[in-house]
Amino acid sequence: MIKDNEAFDIPIKEGKARILLRLGEIKCEVENSAPDFISTKQDEVTLKVELPTDSKISIAEFEKPYNLRLKENSSESESATFLAINDTIWFDINIDQVKDIWVADLGFVLQSKNSRYLAYYIKELDHQFEWLQPDMKSGEIKTMSISKKKYKVPRISGKETFSATEVIRCADMLNRSIRKIDLRIGGAYVKFNTDKGKLEPLIVGIADKLGYEVEPLSKEIILDMEASGENVSHSIFLKERA
Repeated sequence: MIKDNEAFDIPIKEGKARILLRLGEIKCEVENSAPDFISTKQDEVTLKVELPTDSKISIAEFEKPYNLRLKENSSESESATFLAINDTIWFDINIDQVKDIWVADLGFVLQSKNSRYLAYYIKELDHQFEWLQPDMKSGEIKTMSISKKKYKVPRISGKETFSATEVIRCADMLNRSIRKIDLRIGGAYVKFNTDKGKLEPLIVGIADKLGYEVEPLSKEIILDMEASGENVSHSIFLKERA
């Protein structure tokens, strides 16, 4: 990552726009198959940023991994929170490409140096795009607009591998969840066992093919509903017809 101030110091070429990506805390679930041998504190974790698979934009800054550090006092048994060593990435694109990046749902992947034993599945990652342009009068580079984003479960890219048992489990969970849908509102709040996030892209992908939209619920909604005696993790809704 490049220092934040460089994004405001290095001139922007004519016909280009500068996008600054700011990353917040990365909260994730941890899967450790050898807790007596290795821990999150001993691991080296990097972040990979990915554009949507159908994107026509190529961004060199997204081709490399970025180093993370474990947040102090972060739990490391079943969950952990990471921070980017430098929390900004910036890049220049053609002005007519701004709208494409502005609405894009970026993909984020955590990569472990000890991937044989440790895997991380992102649950929360607030981030934002800032559109930078030179001021018409002073020439000083300033933020023109901000788009705040929340982490969305990535669609299946084809790089993942799932066993037949996992596919059957997800199909069964979806079948039971679909039966809970209230047709008056076209949706329901349901509980999925995602194996700490590993199965989430598969659940979302199967649902999408069947014409349903699955979204993980915020912590606030989950806690509110738990207080009412409901055990939920996601919402499932029929997709609106075009």
